[in-house]
Amino acid sequence: MSDPHLSWAVRASRVDTSAALDHLMDDWYNRVKADRGLHAAIGFDSYMERGAWDSAKHSIERTYGRSNREHRQTLDTLAAAIQSRRILTHRLVG
Repeated sequence: MSDPHLSWAVRASRVDTSAALDHLMDDWYNRVKADRGLHAAIGFDSYMERGAWDSAKHSIERTYGRSNREHRQTLDTLAAAIQSRRILTHRLVG
């Protein structure tokens, strides 16, 4: 388990397996889904429940903009998870 004092984005960038990343993002999503502001982002919940993090990130960007301070940590966490998934997938293929 990663250090709970680190940001979710840092934790997502440090996972070493796809299963650990999925578990971390499930935990993160369970914490942020109480934020009613994210529910205005069309499709955010359904994308997150399917593990479609890239689509969830784009739904927030479309709704609030890319530089919205209120949702910057959410966008950073999703970006880190997306990048980690790419790296972990590349390791499996490569």
